[in-house]
Order: sequence, then C-alpha cells, then structure tokens
Amino acid sequence: MKHPIKIFYLLLLLLFISGGIIAQSSEKIESKWRLGFLNGLSINNFTSEQPHTGTTLSYNASLFADLQLGKGWFLRGYGGYAGFGGELVTFKDDTRYGQDNLFTFRNVKQSRYTLLSIDAGIAAFYQLPSKQPWKVQLGLGGGMANQFGEHEYYEKTGEFITGVYGTVTGNQFTNRFAANWWHADAHAALWLPAKKVNWTLSCSYLLGLTSVRPEYSYIEYAGVTGAIRTNSFQLKLGISKNILKKIKKN
Repeated sequence: MKHPIKIFYLLLLLLFISGGIIAQSSEKIESKWRLGFLNGLSINNFTSEQPHTGTTLSYNASLFADLQLGKGWFLRGYGGYAGFGGELVTFKDDTRYGQDNLFTFRNVKQSRYTLLSIDAGIAAFYQLPSKQPWKVQLGLGGGMANQFGEHEYYEKTGEFITGVYGTVTGNQFTNRFAANWWHADAHAALWLPAKKVNWTLSCSYLLGLTSVRPEYSYIEYAGVTGAIRTNSFQLKLGISKNILKKIKKN
C-alpha cells in the first residue's frame, strides 16, 4: 500500500498549493475562522482481500475548524470519535489437526466488529458558486484513526453433539486489529446559513489506505491470509458558527 499513500499525499499537497495560490492572487481576501460540530451514522465495511466480509452500522461525532482562503476555497481540520469496522465470517475447522468434528473445533462464526476510534484529519474544500442562500461544498483530504477498543458481536454455529446443530451468540472486547491506520477522504456537504448558526448536512467516504488486520484468514489457516482494510460512509448533520473575521491585502 506504499504507492497509494504517496499518490494520496501528493494530491493533497497539490490541493493545498492551489488553494493558497487562489487566495494570494486576490487583492482583498476576507478570511474567516468557523468552528462547528458534526454527528451522525457510519456504514462500515471490511475490504475483500479475504472473502465473506460485510457491513456494520456505528456512530460518529467530531469537532471541526474551517479557515477560508478566498474564492470559495477553505481548509478544514477535524477530530472526534468514529466507529469503524465491518462484518467477518470465519470457518473454523481444526479437524485438519486431528480434533473432534464438534462445535469447539469446527464451526462457522459471523462477527460484527466495531473499532472504537479517535479520528483526526484535514481536507481542502471548494464551495460551488451559487446565488441561493444554501451552498454545496466539495472536499478531499485524509486522516488517521487511532482505535482505543474493539467490540465484537458474534453468532457461532456448529455441531454440539453428533447430529445436533445449534447457534450460540455473544459479545466481547477483542485485541485483533491494528492500533491505527490511514484513510483518504471525499466529502460533499449542503451548507445553509441561519441567523445564529449555520446548518450542515454532510456525507463523507473514508477509504482505508493501510491495513487494520494484516494477516487475517477467513478459514483460520496461516497459509491463506490477507491484509484487510476498513472503509466507512458517514452521513452527518451539524452546526457551525463564524468566530473571527479579518481583511488581508497584498
């Protein structure tokens, strides 16, 4: 994954440079700081380097600060809580090692993981010109997620005794995933100013760049592994407020 990361940072650097050039070329720029809060739901999934992966639902909430550069461009830094993860189905079969053909040693396990994380990043945004009071904002950026806990809800099916099958459910905290990972982000938002605060309806797609589980095997066998990542689609509603205004001249 080294080359995608390099390409991502190159694109992000070009965005920042272009935004700065636009800002500097204006004779007079009104630069505003804006602080805000966003929260909503995340639809998360693991990638398919190993088969039988799926999606889960979680919550996200973050604070952000915007610095307007002029000509519709602004930079956003954000940080907060985000739930990542996804669904994994594993097929355990220890009969290959001479164990009994019963539940403990042979079963199918469907696990829904939530990776509890502190997520932070930066993005370059462009606000599309419009005569309407509401505005459309588009952005690209990236960040790092640092997980502080991972929770698993599972359903495990197997043969309890010869000829008798059943399913056991449970939940637990685990220690199977990476402590942190990088992601690239794409954002689209609908921004509506009001008298006291601005309202924002935002959606973001966070594409995992580095692995959250480097040697995962869906059959729990060291000879068949894959480095899976986690992606997330976030739908958020929030508010913001302008807090500082100043005039810059060349």
